[in-house]
Amino acid sequence: MEAADYVPRLKRIHLFKGLKDDQVLEFAKELQPRTYKAGDVIFEEGEEGQHFYLINRGQVKVSRRGPRGEQQPIATLVAGDYFGEAALLYGRRRSATIKAEGETEVLRLSKEDFDNLLRRHPQIKPNLAVSAETRSMYRTLNLNWLGPTEVVYLIARRHQILLYQKLIIPGLLAIVALAIVISLALFNLQFALLALLLTGPPLVGWIVWESVDWSNDYYIVTNRRVVYLEKIVGIYDSRQEAPLGSVLSVNVQTADVGQRTFGLGDVIVRTFSGPITMKSVANPQALAALIEEHWNRTKTREREAEYEAMKQALRRRIHPPPPASPQSEKPPAPTVVKRTPLGEQLAEYFSFRLRFEQGESVTYRKHWYILLQAIWQPSLFILAALGLIGVKLGGLLPEAIPLEMVVLVSLVLFIPFALWWLYEFQDWKNDIYQVTPEQIVDVSKKPLGAEVRKAAPLGNILSLKYERPGLLGMALNFGNVVAQVGGTDFRFEGVYDPVGVQNDIYRRMEARNARNAQVEAAKKRDEIADWLGVYHTVIAEDNQNQKPPQ
Repeated sequence: MEAADYVPRLKRIHLFKGLKDDQVLEFAKELQPRTYKAGDVIFEEGEEGQHFYLINRGQVKVSRRGPRGEQQPIATLVAGDYFGEAALLYGRRRSATIKAEGETEVLRLSKEDFDNLLRRHPQIKPNLAVSAETRSMYRTLNLNWLGPTEVVYLIARRHQILLYQKLIIPGLLAIVALAIVISLALFNLQFALLALLLTGPPLVGWIVWESVDWSNDYYIVTNRRVVYLEKIVGIYDSRQEAPLGSVLSVNVQTADVGQRTFGLGDVIVRTFSGPITMKSVANPQALAALIEEHWNRTKTREREAEYEAMKQALRRRIHPPPPASPQSEKPPAPTVVKRTPLGEQLAEYFSFRLRFEQGESVTYRKHWYILLQAIWQPSLFILAALGLIGVKLGGLLPEAIPLEMVVLVSLVLFIPFALWWLYEFQDWKNDIYQVTPEQIVDVSKKPLGAEVRKAAPLGNILSLKYERPGLLGMALNFGNVVAQVGGTDFRFEGVYDPVGVQNDIYRRMEARNARNAQVEAAKKRDEIADWLGVYHTVIAEDNQNQKPPQ
């Protein structure tokens, strides 16, 4: 390919946002195409950085050495992605190993040309810095909610200047307190130490709190979704997300001249379910360009998949496959009903499982803490009733009271408390939440009472978030998952591992939307293929009729 052929492809990459065609062409002329076969190593972890790479065709696997020296896969990069920028930007050694998967063509830029490019077009450097910082932060975060083929392209957080603003008051108070301690030390060392003990720990704790609170909020963009992670240590954490396919627009907004001076602003990602706002981030234009690139990639992938499916539908219509030979049907095997032993039935009934799968559906119960709140009183009374026998056997009751009477009284007390305990246990067991391939379900049923069942189709969910409020929720890992359905909230309350529950719902939403989209697209393709097939038949018949008689 000539250098000019690369220009349209390069302009779609966020790095070159704002560059003119002739400037992109100038860059393209410096690129050196290189082709690698499957398994070829492009560079290894620990090497010195000599080149910057853009993937023109194919894909590469990114991996890093684990604690035992084994290669651990990190991500798979595809056409349009780039790598190797961090080593050139910051003079570091390679932080990962890159291998080609299948035949892969990359466009390589030498370090000298890379440095010249940044000197000529300094506006590219912030875009590169966003990616380099993202990969650096990704190595330190535990994003266990990512899908197996999900690739992180952006991790950002609020600008450091916001942290400095929050530290102004505790910092000034710390300076004043230190001055007071020093002054007191000149007159009375004991008073100075007392003042230090009273003011030092709270102020240090305040400063640490603000620093940790600032560092816990992240904005993340993957090849599938836009995510906002928010966490207040010991009190609350949540994750708000929207699929890239639901993005409507990406805008940048700055509040005042001060924000523009320090190069920060808000990136507003508008989706069907409402905006996700990346507040006060550095290099907002670079972040917006990166999000737009991957949003456009999602739309391009959808168009390409539809185009290939249309070709297959036309081929089947114009050249139908031969009919399959009929096969004799085998009689269905007789159904064998297997009886479950009583012990297994009791073990199943008194199961405390909080999550279990039945086919493609997942069922959740409320956390054990909710159960404990309901049964602690009858449990104490049961223990007290049974404790009467122990008191008698221990010789703490008068000998005139026979053991048989104590056992009878204990049994009379035990039965109602046991029934109370079973009622509360059954009430906890009856309240379940379900995620099926098509809907989310909330079932609430009182023992011997009414049952209320609410359901909402997965297709009507506009957004998802989870809440884990309070120190207890953080410690025991339970909270609420909220699905916005229309104008109301559908709540899974008190569930264990709300992050996992949210992921279950999200994955089934994706699968359901993909199935429905495929069915609808297949229906449209078949309709178009039928019309074009009829057109093909008519043309063939007309050509046959126009042949001169022999």
